[in-house]
Amino acid sequence: MIPVKSPDEIKIMREGGKILAGVLQKVLVKAKPGVTTLELDKFADDLITKAGAKPSFKMEKYSSATCQCLNDIVVHGLPTGIVLKNDDILGVDLGVFYQGFHTDASWTIQVQNSKLKIQSSFLEIGEKALEEAISVCRIGNHVGHISQKIQEIVEGGGYSCVKQLVGHGVGRELHEDPEIPCYLRGKIENTALIKEGMTFAVEVIYNQGKSPIVYKNDDGWTIVTRDGLLSGLFEHTVAITAQGPCILTSTLI
Repeated sequence: MIPVKSPDEIKIMREGGKILAGVLQKVLVKAKPGVTTLELDKFADDLITKAGAKPSFKMEKYSSATCQCLNDIVVHGLPTGIVLKNDDILGVDLGVFYQGFHTDASWTIQVQNSKLKIQSSFLEIGEKALEEAISVCRIGNHVGHISQKIQEIVEGGGYSCVKQLVGHGVGRELHEDPEIPCYLRGKIENTALIKEGMTFAVEVIYNQGKSPIVYKNDDGWTIVTRDGLLSGLFEHTVAITAQGPCILTSTLI
């Protein structure tokens, strides 16, 4: 069963999403050469706490408020003392728990972008895929429409969708049904029907090279591209309403 939220519950999630988006925006602005991912994580943690919320990820046996995905890191990169360099590709994934509900979002940037147009194009495809995927989050469509749209944009741009990882429902739990793959599995009509009141964390998880991924080390979290090429991650929390999709984490750059 896919949880359905009431208008009042979605209103709470909208408030939590506003906190999340504001924090993530500030973290991305602070992500400059010379700053460490650990410094960014502490900054985010402090901002969330001051806003009267909690870092969702720390409620999930994860040690940090953020996942910091640097260059070939696909997901779950643990913040460390590594120093950001000019033209690094940095994805910041963040969850906020506010008044009983989670919201989840992520964004990928090029640190002090100055060159490497291929990376800029790479990120533009991720943003476009997320935008297009959200546009089909409508009553009467299926989850497969979301997956199909992500795959269409990513592969159309010459990149690959990560098939081992998925977007998901979000709300009282950080990870709820349904799973939302970044590619179409089977027939669209066999995937979950989208209904009013559902809330999704729509994630575009994609690679510059092929899709295979591996654990980087023995920390149990950090997943990287097998070929060492770049990975990108773009995500918003979205509510399904009678008026169409409503992005609850909508103030990101």
